[in-house]
Amino acid sequence: MPLIFLFLIVFSCVSLSNEVEEQIKVSFNQDWNFLPSADKISADDIKLFNPSHPKEIFNTSAGSWISRGSGQESLISLRSPVLTGSGACGSFLILEDGLPIRPAGFCNVNNLFEVSLNLASSIEILKGPSSARFGGNALHGAINIETLRVDGTNYLKTEINNEESFKSTFAYQESKNWTLGISLGSNKGFRDDSGHDEQKFAFKSFNRINDWQATTYLNLTNLNQETAGYASSYISSLREGNANPEAYRDAKSVRVNTLLTNFKEDYFFQLRPYLRSSKMNFIQHYLPGQPIEKNNQTSSGINFLMDINSFTNHKLSFGINLELANIDLEEFQPEELTTSSAFNNAVRPQGFHYDFSVNTNLFAVFLAHEYLTEEAFKVFSNLRLERLNYDYDNLMLDGRTKDDGTECTFNGNDGCFYSRPADSKISFSDSSLRFGFSKEFKSNEFFLQFSKGFRPPQINELFRLQKAQTLADLNSEKINSFEFGVLSTGENFSNKFVMYVSKKNDYIYKDNSAATISGGKSKHQGLEVSGSVKVLPILSINYAWSLAKHQYDYSFPEIDVLKGNYIDTAPKIQGSLFFNLDVLENLTLQIEEEYMGKYFTDVENQYSYPGHFLTNIRGFYSLTPKLKINFSLLNVFDKRYAERADYSSFSGERYFPGLPIQWRFGFSYSF
Repeated sequence: MPLIFLFLIVFSCVSLSNEVEEQIKVSFNQDWNFLPSADKISADDIKLFNPSHPKEIFNTSAGSWISRGSGQESLISLRSPVLTGSGACGSFLILEDGLPIRPAGFCNVNNLFEVSLNLASSIEILKGPSSARFGGNALHGAINIETLRVDGTNYLKTEINNEESFKSTFAYQESKNWTLGISLGSNKGFRDDSGHDEQKFAFKSFNRINDWQATTYLNLTNLNQETAGYASSYISSLREGNANPEAYRDAKSVRVNTLLTNFKEDYFFQLRPYLRSSKMNFIQHYLPGQPIEKNNQTSSGINFLMDINSFTNHKLSFGINLELANIDLEEFQPEELTTSSAFNNAVRPQGFHYDFSVNTNLFAVFLAHEYLTEEAFKVFSNLRLERLNYDYDNLMLDGRTKDDGTECTFNGNDGCFYSRPADSKISFSDSSLRFGFSKEFKSNEFFLQFSKGFRPPQINELFRLQKAQTLADLNSEKINSFEFGVLSTGENFSNKFVMYVSKKNDYIYKDNSAATISGGKSKHQGLEVSGSVKVLPILSINYAWSLAKHQYDYSFPEIDVLKGNYIDTAPKIQGSLFFNLDVLENLTLQIEEEYMGKYFTDVENQYSYPGHFLTNIRGFYSLTPKLKINFSLLNVFDKRYAERADYSSFSGERYFPGLPIQWRFGFSYSF
């Protein structure tokens, strides 16, 4: 099957015609029910922010928080706490033009570094369950990167900063047939041994023959990163230290797909074959013994969509998704552990801990319907049925032994800390639903919707077990959400108000014996306000604020979880104000005031981070219509703050220190 897909992709890249008479931009499953609860970051905003890290631009969306880790590492929050753990990344789905960047069941907590934000034409942030549109792993939301701009603008953009770092972006479009983009970056980092280098390449081609249009997209990424973990302080000089200077992360990815579209008067077909591959090699510096993990995946699939517009006031869609993947993972501890406790030294031996392969296959079918009256009353519904199969092959001895078969012992025969389950086949069948309506009334649009999301257990949760656990009997996580919103627009303003209530069931966690189990419950509710207002001819204000409560909805005293407690790393209030000034004809300034509220850092709600307030300045100065100088000053007042804080019973309070004051200066040239 992968060879067939590869043939289709290569075939679409050849010149079906020397010139494309009309290039029509179509994104798979593109514009279904794009409601006010979702936000869109434009190409102009991407140019202004010119982000060195995803965190720097996602706070333009209310209820979104990308927590900056070391280098290009990050954690995502969309109407949720910042979720951690081996499978927590499955709560958020990352897509390019509506296509997930990784196979189902194999998320990565840092997978935003595999997309090319600086080359994107826009970024869509879908908050709340999005499984009815995109499938599993869209439990709390999804981020869709709309790839390379196709507006014919060629440009070179380069920037340096005071940390002996630079980044450069180049984009070039030849007529209407193809466009390419290159993004390069090197960052020393303000903490010891925390720099990174990255290279990204993207290419898109457009071809047409008769009624068919073929759009092919290729993306290549490479990241070489030194890694600095938690620090014991974000205030003192310890914030710049790195307890693990040997830590690193190397990651590569390749993705290619072709969108084949056939346009008819009353309907169109979309067929999209795709191939993906990624590799990652890193030290797990946060574990005793610092084992090295190597993982890789190769996946292929094909998506089909039929969109019917032949019915008056009705729009119907039917789609099928097929996907195959092979995933390999190994964990190897290169040296004998002697510096930890006697127990850790005994149960974490030198050698291989895990070595397994998983073949997956996914089949999904979805239906969508939209009804629009002449009175601007819209009713919409989405239904998706999905089945994901895992075929797991343990390439080592089953159980809790060293790689040579001998036992790990500590005061008897306790076994190794890790446990390798026997070969098995596991399947998950899930459904998701979305239903609602919207009504336009004068300059307002009201909407109400119910949505159900899910995520199947991830490979790490099922097959990377610990202690005496030999089988992870897990259910898919599920969430039900109600949402109400109003979008108001006027001559000099726009405002968006959204209120949501969600309940999550069967979420996966570890008990006091380190076993991975299902059964957790939580509830999430919040208000989001965002928009813009023109105050003066030279001044406009943008804002994005959220008020939220994320709480445990069950009790499990063995791990100190009590019903009603706030979930850790879940601020009640967060938001930003953006003051946009057109001071001179050639000068544009933006002043950002960013606020992060207080949040608890432990499940007992005994420890907390006080929050912070930051000021950032950005701007452009046009020397000529084609040549612009860009500049920014981040953390203007050199605030000592934490990008993220948590608490561990083993090591106490821990922090990822925030950036000190940083200036950036560069230029962009269009041609």
